[in-house]
Amino acid sequence: MHGQNDISRVASDLLKQFGPTFRFKAEGVAVGHHGMATLRWTAGEPDMPPVVQGFDTAEIIDGRIARLWVLIEPPRN
Repeated sequence: MHGQNDISRVASDLLKQFGPTFRFKAEGVAVGHHGMATLRWTAGEPDMPPVVQGFDTAEIIDGRIARLWVLIEPPRN
């Protein structure tokens, strides 16, 4: 995957798999330091417990995402 268009395409394809009401929700605010940034998130149907959760961690170079890691965790019970 390379560039903003590829990230947008992958996100769009993923949302199409789950249907029009499936949503990702940021949990808190992103934190960053020394060119790294992390954002925790949950995802699922509105007003229902999340079906998936995780966090994205990005390496930032010259104000742009150079690399992105998406880590998925089991839902909290």
